[in-house]
Amino acid sequence: MIVRFLKTMLLAALLCTGAARADTPITLFKSFAGNVNFTGTQKSLRTRSNSDNACSVSSTATLSLTGIPSGSTVLAAYLYWAASGSNGDFSILLDNKTVDAPSSRQYSSSTVGYNFYSGAADVTDIVKGNGTYVAGGLVPAQTGYCAVQAVLGGFQLLVIYSNSKETFRVLNVYEGFQYIQNSSVELTLANFTIPNPDTGLTGRVGHITWEGDDTLGNDGETLLFNGVAQFDAMNPKGNQFNSASNINNDYYSYGVDFDAFTVSPPTIAAGQKSAKTTYLSKSDLVLLNAEIIAAPNIPATDRGVTLTLDGPLVPSAATTYTVSVVNNGPMDEGGPLTVTGTLPAALIYGGASGKNWRCTAAGQVVTCTYTGTVTKNTTLPPLTLTVTPAASASGLVLFSVTVGGKLFDYYDGNDTSTVSARIGAANFTPVFIFTDKQCKHNKPFGDPGQPCLPLQLPFWPANRDIQTWITYVVKNVPTALASTNTTIPMRFALSCHDPRANAGVRATYDLRNGGTKLTLPLCASGGVIPEQNSSAWGTANNILYPGGSPTSQATTASQSSDPTDFLLRYQDVGRIELFVTDNLGRLGSTGAFVSRPDSLLVRAQADNLAGEPASPTDPRFLPAGTPFTMTVKAMMEGMTTPAPNFGQETDPARVKLSIFPATAADGAPIDAMAKDDPGIDSSGNPTLALRYENGLGAFSGGVATGTDFAFDDVGVIRVESQLANVDANGNGSYLGTGNVYANSINVGRFYPHHFDVTVTGPMTCVAPALCPTDPLPPAAPTVPATTITTMAYSGQPFAVKVEARNLLGKPLRFYQGELARDVVLSAVTAPNGSTAQTSRTSGLSNSTLSGTAVAAGLFNASVANSTSTYTFPTALAYKGSPATTATSALPVSVYLRATETSTGDSTTSKRSDAVEGGVRIVNGRVFVPNMAGNAALAMNVPVTAQFFGTRDGLDGWYDSTTDSTSIFVPASDVKFGSCTKVPGAATCSVPVKVDSKTVGAFSQGTGTVKLLAPGSGSSGSIPMYLSGPAWLPSVYGVLTYGTVKSPYVYLRELY
Repeated sequence: MIVRFLKTMLLAALLCTGAARADTPITLFKSFAGNVNFTGTQKSLRTRSNSDNACSVSSTATLSLTGIPSGSTVLAAYLYWAASGSNGDFSILLDNKTVDAPSSRQYSSSTVGYNFYSGAADVTDIVKGNGTYVAGGLVPAQTGYCAVQAVLGGFQLLVIYSNSKETFRVLNVYEGFQYIQNSSVELTLANFTIPNPDTGLTGRVGHITWEGDDTLGNDGETLLFNGVAQFDAMNPKGNQFNSASNINNDYYSYGVDFDAFTVSPPTIAAGQKSAKTTYLSKSDLVLLNAEIIAAPNIPATDRGVTLTLDGPLVPSAATTYTVSVVNNGPMDEGGPLTVTGTLPAALIYGGASGKNWRCTAAGQVVTCTYTGTVTKNTTLPPLTLTVTPAASASGLVLFSVTVGGKLFDYYDGNDTSTVSARIGAANFTPVFIFTDKQCKHNKPFGDPGQPCLPLQLPFWPANRDIQTWITYVVKNVPTALASTNTTIPMRFALSCHDPRANAGVRATYDLRNGGTKLTLPLCASGGVIPEQNSSAWGTANNILYPGGSPTSQATTASQSSDPTDFLLRYQDVGRIELFVTDNLGRLGSTGAFVSRPDSLLVRAQADNLAGEPASPTDPRFLPAGTPFTMTVKAMMEGMTTPAPNFGQETDPARVKLSIFPATAADGAPIDAMAKDDPGIDSSGNPTLALRYENGLGAFSGGVATGTDFAFDDVGVIRVESQLANVDANGNGSYLGTGNVYANSINVGRFYPHHFDVTVTGPMTCVAPALCPTDPLPPAAPTVPATTITTMAYSGQPFAVKVEARNLLGKPLRFYQGELARDVVLSAVTAPNGSTAQTSRTSGLSNSTLSGTAVAAGLFNASVANSTSTYTFPTALAYKGSPATTATSALPVSVYLRATETSTGDSTTSKRSDAVEGGVRIVNGRVFVPNMAGNAALAMNVPVTAQFFGTRDGLDGWYDSTTDSTSIFVPASDVKFGSCTKVPGAATCSVPVKVDSKTVGAFSQGTGTVKLLAPGSGSSGSIPMYLSGPAWLPSVYGVLTYGTVKSPYVYLRELY
C-alpha cells in the first residue's frame, strides 16, 4: 500500500482572508495519490420535510461513519457545515472539541437574495476511523427563511483513506461555495492519467452540496461526468440534489446532499488526462461546497524543487544558487532525476557540485542528473550552482530550474522554482517583512515559539485576496517597535517583473480600518524597486503596531475574533512584487511571485450548437473542412473578464488546441467516429487534428482568436486547450507554476461539404455510342467534367459510388453509421445542371431511373456502393417478333446527382465543380443469324450483342464489342419457335436441343449457342431467339435442317 497527499496551491501555511469569501468558485484544494478512496457521512439539523415543518431543527447532529474498510488508514478528514443566515458560525463543536474554520475556508453566498454560509475544517486529529461523532454549535437563522422553506443547517464529513486493496488513484478535493440556480457550474479536472489498458479499473466522483429540495428538482437537476449523467435509485435522473444522500443511505437528509458515484469505462477511457463535471439546476437553489474525484492512475509520485539564491548578485563576483529536490511520494522514484535550467545571459556558469549529482552545460542550459533510486519522502543532497554576473550586468534577472523523472508527477505546481533577483546596488536588505501570521517579539523565524513565517508565495490565483501582515525585523528577527502602540505612515507599491509592463490594472490593498481600500498606482515596470519619489508609490496611510508586537494590526481589530490582517488583491496575471516603505524610507517586500490565471476558457463561434453530451443528431454546424473561429480567454477566479496581461510575458503565453471525439450519453464517443479510430492513443494524446494555417493569434487583452480552424471530417469533436509554453519536462506551465487548465467544449455537428458521384457502366464506350469527351490539354478543361467513358443498355444495372467529401475534396472516414444520412439519386442532363434527364421519350412516356435510394447504412468510411438502372420507354425497345423494328432510340447521356433526403443536411453533389459521373445509355439487342445445318451434325450458332448508334452520320445497329458482362442462361433463355416444313418435305420435325456445354456469356460482344444434332431424318425450319438478359431483346434467327449444307451463312437483315 502506497499513499501520499499534497497540500495545494493554498499553501496550507497561508490563510486566504479574514472574512467569509462570497460565492467562491470551486477550485482544487488538495490532492492525494496512492491506493486511496473516500467515504463519509452527513446529518441535517432539520428534522421535518418542507411539507411538514421546514423550520424544525435540532441543536446537534449525530454522524455515523461506517464506510472505512478494515485495514485502512485515515489520511484526512474534513468537516463541512452550512446554515442559513448572515452571521456565520465558523467555530463549532465535534465530540465536544472546538473546531474552527480557518479564514480561507469560511464561505458565504447572498447572490440569490438570501444569505447562507459554510465552514470547513480539518478534523483528522478527531476522526480516526468508523464510529459515531456528534457535531453541534451551529444555529441556522429562521426568520425570513421559514416562509420560503429555506432554513438550512447540517454537517457533512468527508474521509480520505488508504487501503492496499484499493486501485492506485489520484484523488482531488475541490472546494469553494458556489450557488447554482437556473445556471450550471463546469469544472475541469486534471493531473491524472488513466492507465492503458483500463480493464476493471474504476473511479469515483462525489459532491457535497446544500439546499437541494426533493420537491423542486424534477426540472433538470443533473450531475454530468464526461457528459454522462450520474444517477441511482436515491438520485433519479433530473433530481440529483434532492435532500437524499447515498454516502450513508439517508433518504431524509433535508437540505443536505452528499452523493458519490462509481465511474468506469467508457465514461473514463485509457490514456485520458482530464475530465469534466457539470452541475446543472433550474428552479431549485443548490450550493456546491466540494467535489471529490478519485481517478485510476498510472504509477505516480510528486517531485518538488526549490531554488535559493545564496548571496547578492554583484558584477564580476561569484555567488551560488542552491537547488533542493524532494520526492514527496507516494512512490519511490527509480531515477534518474534531472534538474534543468537556462541561465540568463547576464550570468556566467561556473560549475556545480553536490553529492551524487552530475552536471553538464550546453551554452546557458545546465542539466544535472541524480542517479539511483530516490525513496519517497526523501530530500536529495543539495545541488550548488556557481554563477558570476557579467561585468556589465545590471537590473533584474530571473533564473528557473525544473525537476523531472520517469514517474508521472501528479502535481506540477512544485516542479519549477524561480528566483527573481537584482544585480548590484539595486538590491536591498528588508526592514519590513510580509508574514503569514502575527509574529512574536524577539523570536527568530523557525523558532518553536514563533508562530509566523515570512510569506511564501511562489504563485497565487489572480483576483483572490492574499492575507498579509507587515512585520518589523532586525537582522531578520521579528522585533517590536515599542512597548506602547506605534503608528507608522506607510506607502505601498507594486512592481511588474514579467510581463515587464502593466496592462492598466491597479492592485488593491485593504487596510481593514473601517473602509480604507487602497487602489495602488500602476505597477512599476521591469521589476524595479521604486525610488522613494516614484509615482508607483501610493499615498501614505497610518499603520498600527500594537505595543510589544513586531507585527501590524488592523485598526478595526478590537475583539479577538476581528481580522487583524491586510488583504492584497491583483486582478491580473504575471510575476509581480509588493513593496512597502515607511516615512524613513525603510523597505519591505513580498518577493516576486506569480499571479496566475484560474483557467482557460475556450469558445467556438456563436452558431455552434453541439450538445453536451454529444449526439449524432445534434444541429448541423458547418460543412467538414470549412474554417471556423475559436477563441481562448485567460480567466481569473470570480471574474467574467479575462486577464489583460496574459500573453504579454517575456516568453508570451501561448495556447494549443487539441481535439477528441465528443462523447455521447453513454460516455463513449459516437460510434461512427470511434469505429476505426478511438481518437486517443495509449499515452492519452489525440489522434485527431484541427487544420489551420495561422491558428490562434497572439493574446491581446487576455483573449486570443483564430479564424482559420477546420475539422476535416464529420461528427462532433471535443476541443481542449492547454498552454503551449512548456517546462523542461515538456509539460505546459505558466511562468513555472504549472499548467493552466481549460474547459472543454463540444463543437459540431460537422456534415459533408458535398458528394462525389462515380458512375461505371458495364461496358467501355465504343465509337457509335458517341460518348461525350472533354477537350484534352493544352485546351482549358471543362468544369465540371462531362466526359463519359462507359455505357450501359437501357434497363441494364450500372454501378454507382457515392463518396462524402469535405471542403478540400477529401473523403470523410466518419461518414458512416449514425453520422451518415439516407441519400437519393436523380438523373440530370449535365453535371451541375438543373434539367432532369428523362430522354428518350415516347409519346407521354419518359425514361426512368430506378435504384435511386442509397441507404445510410450502406456508407462505410465515406463510401456507399449501389446500382441503378436507366430505362427507355417500353415502346422504344427493340421488337424481334412478329415485326422487326429497323430503327430505335439513339444513345443518351445520363449523369447522376446524390442528395441527402429531407431528414439529412441537404448535402448534395450539385456544385460548380461537381463530380457527377455519367453513363451513356444505349438501346440494345442480341442478333441471332439464320443458319442451315445438317441434321446429323451439331451446330454452333453465334449470337452478337448490339446497340443502336451512329457512325459517320449513319444510324444503325452496331456490335457491342466491349460487352463482356451480359449473360444468358442456356437452358432457359434459348428459345425456339414452331417448325415450318421446308419445300418438298412431307413433315416438319426438328427436335433441337441446347448442348449443356454452352457457356451463356458474351465476350467482347459475342456468344455462342451450341446445339446438339437433331438426328437423321429431321427436317424443317425453326426460329431461335434469346429471352435474356432483359436489356437485350432478341432478333429471331431461323435454323433450317434437311437441305444440303450451304457454305454460306445468310444474314436476314443488317439494320
